[in-house]
Amino acid sequence: MTSDPAAMSPSQACSGQTRPGHARPGRPRPEQTPTPRSEPDFSTPAALDLSQVTGGDSVLIALDFDGVLAPLQDNPDLSRMLPESARAIADLNALPGTRVALVSGRDVTTLRRLAEPPQGVWLVGSHGAEVDLGEPSPAASASVSSPDPSSPEVRTSQPEVSDEEQQMLTAIDAHIDSFEHGLSSASDAASVTEVRVERKPFSRTVHTRGLDAEFASSLHAHVVAVQAEHPGIRVIEGHDITELAVKTATKGDGLRALVAAGSPSTVLYLGDDVTDEDAFAELEVLDTSLGIKVGPAPTRAPRRITDPVAVAELLTRIANERAAHLA
Repeated sequence: MTSDPAAMSPSQACSGQTRPGHARPGRPRPEQTPTPRSEPDFSTPAALDLSQVTGGDSVLIALDFDGVLAPLQDNPDLSRMLPESARAIADLNALPGTRVALVSGRDVTTLRRLAEPPQGVWLVGSHGAEVDLGEPSPAASASVSSPDPSSPEVRTSQPEVSDEEQQMLTAIDAHIDSFEHGLSSASDAASVTEVRVERKPFSRTVHTRGLDAEFASSLHAHVVAVQAEHPGIRVIEGHDITELAVKTATKGDGLRALVAAGSPSTVLYLGDDVTDEDAFAELEVLDTSLGIKVGPAPTRAPRRITDPVAVAELLTRIANERAAHLA
């Protein structure tokens, strides 16, 4: 394991885990560090230069879900895409040469249930570990390449959990269960907020949004202690979540798989969390791309907008202007 942060992806530098590089032929991989390369001011959706997206020959529009399309919720099961964003995605999905993809830390099954994307929208789940290219929409397949099943970078099925990874998942569950059992035996258990755990195929996510700060800190310290016993577990810190993952895939890996599958001439990516920084870093090796950070956190992205309402406005603008361009 290396201790040099420059050798790590942004999200992995937070956890102390590393991954091997996957350099594209003829292009160096970007130097990926946990510190931002830019501190962009907030822009309004109307002020952004989107000409490379609205006028591109073939465009991939990749979007995080929570905090980008859906406002963050204390209860993650209540997350839903804003109706304006849903309409814009449906409009974009119907345009020739235009591919929409959702890239999320959610597992693909949950992402599909919560987002309800139209047919033809590609899904990346579990921070890049799952890539679901589904069935191509007639409009997108007219101008954007269909997935190449022979490509080693394109996965259309969920990878298996190895015996070692299953042991790590079992250990994570045991740590979470022991914390919950401690609560049930406490004298003031009735006043304690329940522990919200999202169980995914390759990870467990503990949600602390809305919890008492002292309780959240105690919960966090307890669950991350499992990494001392199993160093292969990757700890991912996000917006009021702590995720314990047994696979090392990142959203940068997921975005690379989407680009390999569709060969777009232009890529747009919107994300709000630290795990999206891996995708923003991946954009740096592309000739024509645009990364937009949603919210105030430090970022590598060159542009920034405020919140999911601004995202809905931005996507609506792109759909309208791209439709006009193609007409």
